[in-house]
Amino acid sequence: MAVVSATSNGAIEDAEGSKAGWLSKKTQFTHRWRPAWFQIQQSKLLYGANEKTAAKTISLIGARVEAQEADGRFGWTITPKNSKRTFFLRASSAEEQQAWMVAVCAAQIKSGEHAPNACVVQ
Repeated sequence: MAVVSATSNGAIEDAEGSKAGWLSKKTQFTHRWRPAWFQIQQSKLLYGANEKTAAKTISLIGARVEAQEADGRFGWTITPKNSKRTFFLRASSAEEQQAWMVAVCAAQIKSGEHAPNACVVQ
């Protein structure tokens, strides 16, 4: 039986390191922060308005992940390899931010196709 843990914001993490839950995402055109459901599935980060509509994907293979510490709002960015688009994400706490960044890093390592500096999480 798989061990599953949950957090106060509905995030779910199982023993295999799969992670899902609510984060805030900055919209591409209006630059507003909106809640979205995120789920790590193999080497992709899926997201959408809720669990059932999480169909948009961000490839994690070779993606650059960086913490945004200046604003103090538990944010970070993901820039997919060979992409000009950067995704801005926020968690509800520093612990949640760290957990998501570690989960993304683990997904990159499992894929076997990651950048040499892809997994430096502090």
